[in-house]
Amino acid sequence: METPRKEGFFGPMKAFSSAQSSLEKLPDGGLRASIMHDTMRGMTIDQLLWWFHNIDQTTTFNGHDFSGPEIDCYQLWHPHDHIKVQWKKKIVNGQGHIQPESVIHINETFQGFVVNESTTITQFDREAFNFEMRLLGMTVGHLLHIYEQTDEGVRYRTEMQIQCRAPIVGRLITQIACRFFASEAKLRAWMIHNVEEVGESEKFIPQLYNHAMTKL
Repeated sequence: METPRKEGFFGPMKAFSSAQSSLEKLPDGGLRASIMHDTMRGMTIDQLLWWFHNIDQTTTFNGHDFSGPEIDCYQLWHPHDHIKVQWKKKIVNGQGHIQPESVIHINETFQGFVVNESTTITQFDREAFNFEMRLLGMTVGHLLHIYEQTDEGVRYRTEMQIQCRAPIVGRLITQIACRFFASEAKLRAWMIHNVEEVGESEKFIPQLYNHAMTKL
């Protein structure tokens, strides 16, 4: 599933082969895509958490300093595919940390597939940033971002699973979701996209984080 490497804002984006990945067909017709990414070298969990909190902000970072034109930070993550991201509902605790049941809206495109939908946060802490996807009022899948600190940087795993566990109609909803919402072809395209965007993280998130810390 290797494709020609795209040029990002900071040079060639990572190749799909830089990550370990799999796509499984589940017994009930569901799908599970799993990606163990190359280490985000030099990054910290604090930087990653800050990024997710501020993913909808703008920046003037140009790869060297902060004298460039204003641009959505989200587009730095993937200049070819990302269109817009925004928090539709942001629930925070006393320390300002985003809590479960917050809602984020994602608009992006990859290999002809368009994503323009909202997802609900189910976990956001120092171990994971997880979403729940819903269709017809029922949970039809999840998107997990699981991370840990290492000496080299942040180890990062992504999993998208399309599967409705609702009683009686779960199998039918799963089949509908895999046909019209997240087909096998769409998940394969998303996997390439995800490797590319995650691979860009180490190239700009530390700089944005450090710049933000100087303003505190």
